[in-house]
Amino acid sequence: MKIFQSKYWLFVLLIGFKSAAQFSTTVPLSKEVVSGKLKNGMKYYVLHNEWPKDRVCFYFAQNVGAILENDDQNGLAHFLEHMAFNGTQNFEGKGIIDMLEKKGVSFGKDINAYTAQDQTVYNLSNVPANDSKLIDSCLLALHDWSGFLSLKDSEIDAERGVIREEWRTRRNSEFRLRLETDKVLYKDSKYAKRDVIGDLNLINTFDYQVLRDYYKKWYRPDLQAVIVVGDIDPKEIEKKIIATFSSIEMPKNAAERYYVSIPKNKGMNYVLAKDKEANETNVVLYFKKEFDKVKSDETIRRDLINNLCTDMMNRRYQEFIQNNETAVLGIGTGTSEVSRLTDSYYLYVTPKNNKTLEGFKEMMIETERAVRYGFTQKEFDRNKEAVLSSYENMLQNKDKFESDGLSEELVNYFLKAVPFESIETQYENVKKRLASITLSDLNQAVKKLQTTDNIVMTVTGPDKNEIAYPSKADYEKIMAAVKKMPLDKYKETDTDKPLITEELKGSKAEKETPIEGIAGAKSYVLGNGAKIVLYPTTLAKDEVLFSAFSFGGSSLIKTEDIPSAQIAVSLVESSGLGAFKSTDLKDKLNGKIVDIKPYITELTEGFRGSSNQKDFETLLQLLYLYFEEPRFDKDSYTRMITGFSNSLENTLNTNPKVFQDTISQLNYNHSKRVPLVNEEFLKRLSFEKASELYKQRIQNAGDFTFVFNGNLPDNALALIEKYIGSISSDTNKKENFVDNKLDPAPGVAKQLLVREMNVPKASVYIRFVKQFPYNYKNVFTSHILAELLSKKYLDLIREEEGGSYGVHVQSGVSRLPSDEYTMTINFDSDPEKEEKLTKIVYEQIDLIQKKAPKEEDVQSVKNTLLKARAEKVMTNGFWLGSLNNMILNNETFKGDVIYKQTLNSVTAEDIKAFAKEFFAKPSTVEVIMKSKTKVTAPEY
Repeated sequence: MKIFQSKYWLFVLLIGFKSAAQFSTTVPLSKEVVSGKLKNGMKYYVLHNEWPKDRVCFYFAQNVGAILENDDQNGLAHFLEHMAFNGTQNFEGKGIIDMLEKKGVSFGKDINAYTAQDQTVYNLSNVPANDSKLIDSCLLALHDWSGFLSLKDSEIDAERGVIREEWRTRRNSEFRLRLETDKVLYKDSKYAKRDVIGDLNLINTFDYQVLRDYYKKWYRPDLQAVIVVGDIDPKEIEKKIIATFSSIEMPKNAAERYYVSIPKNKGMNYVLAKDKEANETNVVLYFKKEFDKVKSDETIRRDLINNLCTDMMNRRYQEFIQNNETAVLGIGTGTSEVSRLTDSYYLYVTPKNNKTLEGFKEMMIETERAVRYGFTQKEFDRNKEAVLSSYENMLQNKDKFESDGLSEELVNYFLKAVPFESIETQYENVKKRLASITLSDLNQAVKKLQTTDNIVMTVTGPDKNEIAYPSKADYEKIMAAVKKMPLDKYKETDTDKPLITEELKGSKAEKETPIEGIAGAKSYVLGNGAKIVLYPTTLAKDEVLFSAFSFGGSSLIKTEDIPSAQIAVSLVESSGLGAFKSTDLKDKLNGKIVDIKPYITELTEGFRGSSNQKDFETLLQLLYLYFEEPRFDKDSYTRMITGFSNSLENTLNTNPKVFQDTISQLNYNHSKRVPLVNEEFLKRLSFEKASELYKQRIQNAGDFTFVFNGNLPDNALALIEKYIGSISSDTNKKENFVDNKLDPAPGVAKQLLVREMNVPKASVYIRFVKQFPYNYKNVFTSHILAELLSKKYLDLIREEEGGSYGVHVQSGVSRLPSDEYTMTINFDSDPEKEEKLTKIVYEQIDLIQKKAPKEEDVQSVKNTLLKARAEKVMTNGFWLGSLNNMILNNETFKGDVIYKQTLNSVTAEDIKAFAKEFFAKPSTVEVIMKSKTKVTAPEY
């Protein structure tokens, strides 16, 4: 299900033969996990973890999925997952959702589930851990999911519509291409007939008993596991699990949980799939191999070696593209799990339009170079350092491992015996393994990644007459020819020189001022005028967050130069800094925990970044270089333009682009300052202008504010004085933004787009914009209003009408360039139902202006906000964002007391009054795109 999330859980890739499989590991389970197996066969895993504090996650893993469906059940594993939220033995109707939402645990975000070919997993996340009755109720919900779903006829019929709309929403270009390539990836196996969401005709007509038969056959304790991770006492939870789940009976003569293998193939199987809305060509080579049923130290060591190989190859691919005029936009390699019984090593290339063979050849040449000559000791040492640095950073911040993430790892331990060790044990084991691995081991391993059999090649791309696609034989000729080509060894670039070579004079902090409302936060002014804000915290043991900003942004740039401004930052990022090209810079930073990204928006320019204590100085060095020594590489610019051009050729008149372009034009009243990416956009791009505009916007430290928070090193201010204090500045030059009035036109702007579509669909986008004075209470009122409308649409449009997979409602409040409130509503539906559903949207907007919502519904949203606040204040990200907003908007900090007082002061009548004010003649944008004619949905 994964409500309101675009990510769809298909464990894509490959699988005929049924077989029994026993997954196991010789690596001991972490001693921190309390685990066991009940007499009925159900397993459980309980772990104490304090991130988030006072929260607990409940996962219920089922070792069953779509692959176990009979042909008359195609799609019912996924359908059954939906039904788990539509009534159980102890929770009528939406009882599970209602119970949790009253406690601030929200449906879609915290309450969710997914179905894949081989598993179904439910989760109740971030549940308050200090409510023992709620914990008991969550365990009872898992108990009911195990075998006590109501599966009422009326609820099944109501859910058919929801599934239809999920089917419709997911039928995009990527999905359609995958359906075609799956026929070869899964050739001669049941997987080729199981895309999880299933056969729509069957969904519409299946008999109730068929669903119940699947449920009775496969939802049983020997295929299930209870996983509880959070701020709890594991032994107490273990007692509750034993008491709650032991009475569940294991059925007699239970069916064998079988697994499906992918038939082996000689040589290479090939498939070409084209789609009118595909935005690029991709060629992928899969080299299939058997999944390790037993995970041991030996297999883990081998996987580590293979990962080192692929990391180094990916580094070489990037360098090749950076340093040469190539026929490719991207090359990559890696390993992936393609099914329960099959792994793969893969190579992929994204060639430029009509340069597919040339791009494929370049990929194969660089791959062959690594296979033939291996890697260098320097490459190996660099990657070992990166791996160790990553584990050291995790070890330092082990108290910030999220309970959801740990729960998912335990799901994989249960389903596939993927080892689950403490981070301390992992770190020690990685050190030992890396110490035992030699360069010879790597150079032997890279030769074995490719195979001569069990290869699958998939080629996907735009369905356009002007794009020519080579044949399978063309690719095979290149693969054979490259093996015989004379090739030079790889030559390493010297990256030993320092990032900054000159002596920096720096400037001292001349003024120190406390930040009102945040104890411990201080601001400084350096001698060059740079404003510094420091807020040291102990919220994470080794984390530093950073931001910098100044006013101006693209609002000060001439209209005709806006396209060049929009690529200026990307140009620098792809070119490098100082003496280092971008790929060399990555090598130089290898093993360092540091990240920094510049940006230019409409009103501001600046940076976002992070590091650990050890690499804080490196973060400041990079910041200095972004100001003083950015690189502008003409070849990088040419590659960017080629990428734009290729994408534009493929997507110019596709439905997604036409829809989004129309929305953009109406949202900004056709302003030339918000250009569409089209041929005219490309013509207006200039390398010289992009370089000039970057230097124009990212300059003058005296006009910037730099904010640092987290576990700052003791010498943080001294380092800041050295590096930021050395950035050139002009304290007399202060800029501000210009309000270019980038808002929708007054009144209502509507556009109906009627388009040819593969699958009949309507997409509805509605946005309201209203300017009136800002106040803190209105921030809460606006959000609660949006959440209440969202809940109404969930009940009326998704559940009662079965009209959409989900209606998204999002509110926004901004202070710059002026006080403004926004609300956006969007959904997909059957084009035949669009008018009715859009009418419901507006009817509910009218209703909430006339009739105040129920206080209990308002309180439910308040509880969610209070719960989220308690979680956020424990993160450095919250405090960095708060400091940024205070400075940008010239506001004071709103602490917990004011937050709670203001939130609790919002009443149902306040929401009604706010809705009346907000929806009184706002600027409204409405864009609807629907299929041209009614088309019978294709069968699958």
